[in-house]
Amino acid sequence: MRITAALLVLVIISGSHGNFTSFIDYETTAVGLRDDKEQVCLSVTFAVTIINLNINSTHNRLPFDLTSTKISGYCAKKAKGDALLTATAEREDRKKVMKFYFATKTVLVKKYEELRWQLRKVVYSETYGDDTVTFESDNSSIIITAPLPQKYVCKDRINITMHCQGFSDVIAEFSPDIDVQPYGPKSNFYLCERTRKRTLTESFEHKATVFSGVVLGLTSVSAMIGHAIRRHFIPERKQMYENLGVQ
Repeated sequence: MRITAALLVLVIISGSHGNFTSFIDYETTAVGLRDDKEQVCLSVTFAVTIINLNINSTHNRLPFDLTSTKISGYCAKKAKGDALLTATAEREDRKKVMKFYFATKTVLVKKYEELRWQLRKVVYSETYGDDTVTFESDNSSIIITAPLPQKYVCKDRINITMHCQGFSDVIAEFSPDIDVQPYGPKSNFYLCERTRKRTLTESFEHKATVFSGVVLGLTSVSAMIGHAIRRHFIPERKQMYENLGVQ
């Protein structure tokens, strides 16, 4: 009999922000946190690749598999609180850590104020021996955001650039499907702008193709009908067509 590994791993986390249980779902690749009532309070699903511009370009893409890391952090104590998800990968004397900081902010959307959550900052650090270098994103990299009652969904690739003085930039490349809900499970979702625009463009192109096909079909039918009418009502042409069939 074949024995397979568990599809879900749970780890209890205690700290000043409260008690949470981290989880890793190997079937869906979702990782996140549960509160003391065992309710999911923070969840993310995406693949991350670290593009380290300090390394030779042929070897600078380094996958960072969240499902192979130790997950920790905390959820917001209230709707407008901060939240943090930390993923730690250790191998021998090298440690890599990614931190995802979430916060809420009231922003102006189409002349109306809207409370939204944001992936406010991404931090990536590498420790080798006693040396640690840390890269952080800035405010210009706030790309992943949605209205507070909704989760963020994106079907396109997203890049967030991180900086460290004295070093070249490091880029966190998020690959689809991207699903982020840092403030509890949501019944509806916010589709990222890039995917919305691409979907609209593809829909328009599809409709344009269908319309062109319909026009071409109608043109062909009209030509056939006109051809038949000319044969029927113009005697000379009718006689010519009939003579074509005579051997």
